[in-house]
Amino acid sequence: MQAPRWIRVTLRLAVAAVLLVAASVQAQQLSLPDDDVPVTLVADRIDFDNEAGTVTAVGNVEVYYGERTLTADKIVYDNQTGRIRAEGEIVVRDPVGATVFADAAELDADLTEGLVQGARTVFSEHVRIAAVEGQRVGGRYNALSKAVYSACRVCEDDPTPLWRIRARRIVHDEQERVIHYESATFDLMGVPVAWFPYFSHPDPTVKRATGLLLPEFRQSSIYGYGVKQPFFWAIDPSRDLTVTPFLTTGDGLLMEGIYRQAFDTGDLQFGGSIAWNDYDGTERVRGHVDTHGRFDLGGEAFWGWDVQFTSDDGYPELFDYALEDRLTSTLYFEKYVEDGFIDVSAVRFQSLRDDEPAGQIPTALPVFEVHQNYQDPFLGGRIGLFSSGQALFRNNGEDSARLSAGGEWERHAVLPVGLALEAFGDARIDAFLAAEDLTDNPEATVRITGTGGIEARYPLIAQSSNGWQHIIEPLAQFALSPFGGNPDSIPVEDSIVTEFDETNILDRSHFPGYDRVEEGARVNLALRYEVLATDAFSFDATVGRVFRVDDALEFSSGSGLATAQSDYVAAWQGRFAPYLNVSHRMRFSDEGKVTRNEFVGAFDLADVAPVTFDVGYSFYDADPDVGAPDAREELVFATTARLDRNWRMTADMQRDLEADSFVRVGGTIGYENECCALDLYVNRRFTDTDDIPEETSFGLRVKLLTLGDGARE
Repeated sequence: MQAPRWIRVTLRLAVAAVLLVAASVQAQQLSLPDDDVPVTLVADRIDFDNEAGTVTAVGNVEVYYGERTLTADKIVYDNQTGRIRAEGEIVVRDPVGATVFADAAELDADLTEGLVQGARTVFSEHVRIAAVEGQRVGGRYNALSKAVYSACRVCEDDPTPLWRIRARRIVHDEQERVIHYESATFDLMGVPVAWFPYFSHPDPTVKRATGLLLPEFRQSSIYGYGVKQPFFWAIDPSRDLTVTPFLTTGDGLLMEGIYRQAFDTGDLQFGGSIAWNDYDGTERVRGHVDTHGRFDLGGEAFWGWDVQFTSDDGYPELFDYALEDRLTSTLYFEKYVEDGFIDVSAVRFQSLRDDEPAGQIPTALPVFEVHQNYQDPFLGGRIGLFSSGQALFRNNGEDSARLSAGGEWERHAVLPVGLALEAFGDARIDAFLAAEDLTDNPEATVRITGTGGIEARYPLIAQSSNGWQHIIEPLAQFALSPFGGNPDSIPVEDSIVTEFDETNILDRSHFPGYDRVEEGARVNLALRYEVLATDAFSFDATVGRVFRVDDALEFSSGSGLATAQSDYVAAWQGRFAPYLNVSHRMRFSDEGKVTRNEFVGAFDLADVAPVTFDVGYSFYDADPDVGAPDAREELVFATTARLDRNWRMTADMQRDLEADSFVRVGGTIGYENECCALDLYVNRRFTDTDDIPEETSFGLRVKLLTLGDGARE
């Protein structure tokens, strides 16, 4: 039975004095540890043997020495040898977070040296080392004989972990936080698969450490078999480097690398790869770069870059580097001020598409945008001043430049009946240059344009008997701009493709850039409906269109905006958490012809069945005026099924419905538990380009918790 609380507290305070008195009876000094380190002993009962020079503590024994603690059923302290012998259920906790369990132990008084039998070191709930015998050396090393290391949970029914390391000797260096192995065997499901005379790895308390990470195995119908073996170098707390040799049987050796560094004002990352292999029948250097960085200059000013480029169009796709088919590299500076901003950048584009010659892809140097807002002291409302410009250069094609400046004004008001009104107006001047070479005295085109109008919103709110709120909001906007603002001498660079949907019905100009302006008078109408129901359920919908007196020939024929009465645009989205999240948007004509149709749905049936679905469908009608002579229709699908708590299967596919053929399909079988994760995947790409044919690839990724799994945040 545990001693009453007051007895335990009294013993805690009196034990040091009692030990000293006992020692003085024997006319010898008690051998205590460092006087600067507090020592406390707590037990249900303490017995003193003055003749033998021993103190025996029995029952719920606790010894506190600095940040170390020892608990046991029984402890015997021998004053002559300065040793502690512990018996029963022994637990030793050290300052670095490791806990040692043992059946018996003999330690020195400061718990830094000793011998432990039946030792088990635990770093977390499951990560542990078990040994027949252990020795504590120098207050730093735990040397374990005939030991086993594993991060896997074991139980009585299945005592063999999924993976483990058996070694003749394991030494845990608490100071360096490294675990060393001598004559180690790696077992997988109890079967030996590898033997090493020596190796080491960081202990589980380390988040970043230098060393080899686990390899990844691949197979491709193009480059054959491949293996990646990453090496992680933790340079210091703010820098690290990962170097990955990627050896293939068909294309030789590739080298991948990622360097990361954090600063007080930002961070950067340089990544990429390099190879020497065949391209169009010639051995040459190939590779890619993917780097970004962002830094705070103070005063809400920032600079940075986001750069991607590759040696040739097919390289990223061939070796599974996830890059877009149009790469954008940007160097930028941006500053935010009260009611305004400044944005200056240089932009380089690289297209990986077969139908886009590299020489016709421009480089933008510079691109800038400046905005500043003020309160209108005369009419009320807001005044905004802005300036914008860009210069585009091509190796094979027309160069162009634009400089724009202007101002805008708007004022809001809400009438007593709840009608919200906004009056607006803007004016700007644009100057354009276009020539094969901008240094060859090109002629300038100057345009002065503007827009004025008014917008009205009238939200109506009703509450149903179930407590749901229903909002119906009619919206109307009238805008007027001069005609003749789009002469042929103005190059079209930033307004080639116009996206007309429910998000921009009430935009004052439906062009996305500065090169084209919307002409004449138009009325933009929309109707919005929203349900404010519960946290789990929500729904909203919008429909609208644009009305004009005449056709708007400045828009492409497939934009939905070229006729006097535009196409209808409509959209709705609904959510019923956690099962359903869907959205749908359409564009269709008076005759009912659908010119754009998009649907995205996410279905999570976890409460019914362990399955999730993601579905996407898209259809875009042909628009020859912007380089899209054919209609496009596509279906994407992805699903994840959890077979049990550990096993899962995923599958995804992309199908071109217009061509009635698959673009890609893929699948993964994965296993994950508390100590490891494995993914076996297969992908099939059905498309081919000028650079790479169709491809089937396989891969295996393995992650073992605490063993070569990289930086753990």
